[in-house]
Amino acid sequence: MAQSKPERVAVVTGAAGGLGSAIVGRLAAEGYRLALTDRAPCTDVAAQAERCGAEVFHAGCDLDSGEQITAFAQAVLARYGRADILINNAARMGMQPIDELDIDTFRSYLRTNIEAPFLMSKALLPAMTARGFGRILNIVSNSAWAPFPGVLGYVTSKMGLIGLTRALAVELGERGITVNALAPNLTRHRNTEPIMPSEAFESHAQLQAIKRVATPADILGAVAFLISDDAEFMTGQTLSVDGGHILL
Repeated sequence: MAQSKPERVAVVTGAAGGLGSAIVGRLAAEGYRLALTDRAPCTDVAAQAERCGAEVFHAGCDLDSGEQITAFAQAVLARYGRADILINNAARMGMQPIDELDIDTFRSYLRTNIEAPFLMSKALLPAMTARGFGRILNIVSNSAWAPFPGVLGYVTSKMGLIGLTRALAVELGERGITVNALAPNLTRHRNTEPIMPSEAFESHAQLQAIKRVATPADILGAVAFLISDDAEFMTGQTLSVDGGHILL
């Protein structure tokens, strides 16, 4: 059954900066109630959302900690009594060539980029199941299909998250819950700029059909669609929003 957006609660991880803060701004403008988390304080992005008229709950959470994920999910449900939408946006990013990538760092990519979305989804799943409605959206990367040197840990984890997306979709479809992934190309924002060489953004743009550097604003329409009622018959899919870099 369709519900109005002001009734729905959207949970966003990695909400404090980069793509996450842009997603929060879009959801606030569309009238969702928000539950935000990040390792960094979400105070500024929460204040911006509240100025748009959104109701906002925010709390810190180390997504490498299963206990903190569970505590955050419980706090969301205590505040709102429901969780309709989960956007697993938080990710560990970095560049290490194989010769410099040790097993502990490799496992840290898997823990943050696969285990955390699994645990957050599992923690909020009973609330979605009870209402017969849910949208889980995992932010992945088109580098899963077009890796470049130095991103072995990141790419492996994002491909694993695509697998999690597909498997969850099969299990949850009968409950009225869709699970999809969104795969941007390299996007310029304050989280990627310190990691990637400046020339990498332009060189990636030249591989696209649309030859300009992606910004968070380019991604938001697809996010809004995939969590909307218009996407209720779409699940288990990975939608590339990458200026025509990967042509599937």
